[in-house]
Amino acid sequence: MWLSKRDTAILNTLIKLYITGKKPVSSKNISESLPLSESLIRKELQKLESYGFVEKSSVSSGRTPSDRGLKLYLKELNPESDNSLKHSVYRQISGQNFNDLSNKSADTLSSETNNIGFIYFDSIFELPFKKIKLIKTGQARLMVIIDSTNGWVFSKVLQTDKNYSDPELKKWESILNQEFIGRSLKTIFKIIRNRLFRYKEKYMNIYKGLYFLLGSKDLSTADLIYKGVLNLIDSNIFDPKSLKRVVETLQKKEMFASFLKDLLNVKDGNPIVAFGKDSGISELEEFMLVISNFNILESPLGKLGVIGPKFMEYSESISQVKSLSSYFSTILSESRTEV
Repeated sequence: MWLSKRDTAILNTLIKLYITGKKPVSSKNISESLPLSESLIRKELQKLESYGFVEKSSVSSGRTPSDRGLKLYLKELNPESDNSLKHSVYRQISGQNFNDLSNKSADTLSSETNNIGFIYFDSIFELPFKKIKLIKTGQARLMVIIDSTNGWVFSKVLQTDKNYSDPELKKWESILNQEFIGRSLKTIFKIIRNRLFRYKEKYMNIYKGLYFLLGSKDLSTADLIYKGVLNLIDSNIFDPKSLKRVVETLQKKEMFASFLKDLLNVKDGNPIVAFGKDSGISELEEFMLVISNFNILESPLGKLGVIGPKFMEYSESISQVKSLSSYFSTILSESRTEV
């Protein structure tokens, strides 16, 4: 639906006041920001309400933007990423270990936006490596450490069906490093499966255990790091039960990871602003998400972003997410040397 410049100005002003005040906005509030009378604004608000761009919960209350109104507002919103952020706040985020980097980045994203910051990483299963280590960490538990082809270190702890011995792990580690260097675990799994299918007797003793290890569901499962739940708890915006459900969703991570994986990859680096209710996850219905991809050597590796209320500071959040995704991609694509 087409809106006049005046209608658009009133809607945008209402949304900005709603974001700032975190409560319904009256015609008087708007008239203090625009050179229009209260009576005219009241009339225009009634029209915007009939169009479905604003809502009114009761006769005496002011109005809030509807999802339709927010979508129109966000469509025209295109804040530039602040390059100075890369040289001030984000330049402190560095290292060689991806897990440490992700934790620092999620923390920074959370503190800079006052929302929940998250880093979603598809899987180490997809990464080509120049070196791999298999370390026993407990009963039927081991850690896979991958030194990627450009020197970044990624790790994953697996719960295994069998309690593998140290000699077994060393044997498989040797096979992986000598025969398959430069490939991903996903590719290696396919190669071994093909060899076992065609030449079972020849390769069974060599690959049997390694084949089942590479087929571990934990190995190909996405990782999710999130920080800043206290930001929303301290704000008194949400019912504690709503926040508890969100945290439980993030802890289980499967549904949220599936939603993020299915999102269209945005190759130009511009973040997506998504309504939680469109995610198919009931626990996120009251929330908004700002999401962007990050890459390693121009290949999509995962997504990062923030989760916050409908009256989050969109310009700031979008700018921060865009800046961090750009910086994150840049440093991940830098070649690192072993330390």
